[in-house]
Amino acid sequence: MKFRWALAILPALVLGGAGGVMSARGDTGGPACPGAIPSASFDDIGHLPNETASAVACILYYGITSGTSPGVYSPAAPVSRSQMARFLVRTAAGLGMDLPEIPADPASQFEDLGAMDEDGRRSIHRLLELGVTRGVSAEKFGPEASVSRRQMALFLTRLLRAAEVPAAESPDSPPFTDLNGLPPEVVEAVEYLDGLGVEWNAPPASGSSEAAPQLFQPARRVTREEMARLLAASLEAGGARPVRLKIELSSPRAPTYGAVVAVVTVTTPGGDPYPGLLVDVFASQDLLPGGVCLVNSDTRVNGGDGGTSDDCRIDRADPRTDSQGRVRIGLSHSPIAESERIYAWTGLMGQEYREPVPDQVWADLTWFAGPNRVEIDEPKEAKFGEFITITARLAGAGAQGERMVMVVLRQEAAVYTRVSTASFDGGVRFNYKGPRDPSAADNDPELMETIKVFWDRNRNGVHDGPAELSAETTMIWDD
Repeated sequence: MKFRWALAILPALVLGGAGGVMSARGDTGGPACPGAIPSASFDDIGHLPNETASAVACILYYGITSGTSPGVYSPAAPVSRSQMARFLVRTAAGLGMDLPEIPADPASQFEDLGAMDEDGRRSIHRLLELGVTRGVSAEKFGPEASVSRRQMALFLTRLLRAAEVPAAESPDSPPFTDLNGLPPEVVEAVEYLDGLGVEWNAPPASGSSEAAPQLFQPARRVTREEMARLLAASLEAGGARPVRLKIELSSPRAPTYGAVVAVVTVTTPGGDPYPGLLVDVFASQDLLPGGVCLVNSDTRVNGGDGGTSDDCRIDRADPRTDSQGRVRIGLSHSPIAESERIYAWTGLMGQEYREPVPDQVWADLTWFAGPNRVEIDEPKEAKFGEFITITARLAGAGAQGERMVMVVLRQEAAVYTRVSTASFDGGVRFNYKGPRDPSAADNDPELMETIKVFWDRNRNGVHDGPAELSAETTMIWDD
């Protein structure tokens, strides 16, 4: 049997230990089962062809199989219908399908599932809901019966069609000579799968060369070796991806003076963290023709590629996922109110973003207008002990009703604090009586104080840094 799915090598990958999680130094992309997937740590597959060993490694990586016992895969063993159900449901998850919600102990139309565990029963009922299986009769599923090749063709075809995988436009007729007399649904299934590159082990017909398999053998039992190759090819045909990306924003809406944190999580299809992977993050309002990246220069991407360049390229300026498969990116914005999309994606080293990128996620973010600065009177002079009025303004949208604080500092120590609320135009007025003359004698040295007004955004009475806008002026007191 030949496979049409390729095992591409990703040159910059560094792999974990035997059977471990794939860890990357920068690249991912290509087929569903890239050659960089770690070899399967089963003791009984060393004699298998490279294609088969790679297929076993692929379905192990996707969490479809874990072997029959520790270190054992049992490639020559037949596949039972109960095993098939588990394999197919996990393959559906690998294809990104939404699986039906099934109760932990579902009521069943089948009488012969009592000895099965919860996972097995739920898998069968999920396949029923998806229309992949119907049972051997109205009352029985036949969980211990072996799966024949004709049954497997039907199962895979129904699963891939449920995943909306279209048939090949102009497929060649399958080369098998023993399809005559089979039900049309089986023949159509074999043709559909063959057109997708999902092919079958088969001995040659009598008198033909070994390089030209001619027999389908519909009644022959499917082995676990063959199952691995069929499922790996189905993952490829269905466009399964070797990584999963998710993006979460701390808020989908933020004021332009604020900040948003984007957390991008990357996992393997089996749900394990994917550490060490380069992830490019950029903000855009719209892509250029042809799906080319167009960075929104109003947004600052702190910790991502946008903080160092705007090339929308996978390079070593991008952040790497941590041991939990996460990168955290800070987003801030200019005072301009607008909506944009935050993209996170990964690919081959040096690859430039161009829609559609297979491994990407995005989230929409709206920046709304808000206060953007504090204005305060210019420095003044006044006599000791006089009352003065400090006028300040919180400029920008939404300033009315915001809490403003004035602090008087003398030699960097606060000596007076006053709180006020911004009026309809953001204005505030503070009255302050200056310090007493420290000496009755004339011509004493002047006394200087710093008057600081800040926006107490979180209303805790403390200036918490640049996010709480501020301004200050200097007052000089004299005789």
